[in-house]
Amino acid sequence: MTALQIVKSTGTEQVEEKAVAIVDEARAVKIVDPKSYMAAGELWKAIREMRKQVNESYDPIISDARRLHKTAIDRKKAVDSPLESAERYVKGQVSAYDAEQERLRKIEQARLAEIARKEEEARRRAELERLEAERKAEEERILAEAIAAEKAGDSTTAEALTNQAEMVSESIQQEKAAIASEPVYVPPVVLPKATPKMQGGPVYRTVWKFEIINASLIPREYLIPDMIKIGAMGRTLKTAARIPGVRFYEERV
Repeated sequence: MTALQIVKSTGTEQVEEKAVAIVDEARAVKIVDPKSYMAAGELWKAIREMRKQVNESYDPIISDARRLHKTAIDRKKAVDSPLESAERYVKGQVSAYDAEQERLRKIEQARLAEIARKEEEARRRAELERLEAERKAEEERILAEAIAAEKAGDSTTAEALTNQAEMVSESIQQEKAAIASEPVYVPPVVLPKATPKMQGGPVYRTVWKFEIINASLIPREYLIPDMIKIGAMGRTLKTAARIPGVRFYEERV
């Protein structure tokens, strides 16, 4: 049986018919003179009386339905609440494990990245040391040839070799400076997630939240008027109420 059938079975048809008739009569009201004005007042009282009859007819039905609805909800809650708590607990355990594994993964990534950085720094130091040894060896070789040329009385060759030694030394020094000035770069280390993929498991979503740390710094476009306080002032002070940007007015209802 539907809800409408249940209501009909309680004998509300007569009330409904009378209500429809009064509504039709009200929709035809046109106040054009004192007589029609008074007639509208009488009709208004009849509508109020009709609404009272509607309440008397339907309120018991509604009360019974509410009691039945509440009973059903309470029974459902008694069964479902422990399941809901268990679901939240298991989901929390899964989330906590995920978070811990993610924390450990990031720590391991940082450790491996640090190792890679130190290895790159060591490689660079070795390269600089190699260049320095090469510079010294080449400089000593050329200077030895310059000394031999000087002893042989060939001062022109000796001077040229000395200049060559200086240029070679300067070239290698510039190469070393270029290497030393480059920032240490290592490819980022990315480890895969340690937790296995779970088919049909808990589903999570990321929720961004906020907290107010200094309300005085919030821009005006993110603020809303205090409607409760403004309304209270209007009801209390009435025509004397004054707030910049607000217009107080009365309305008959």
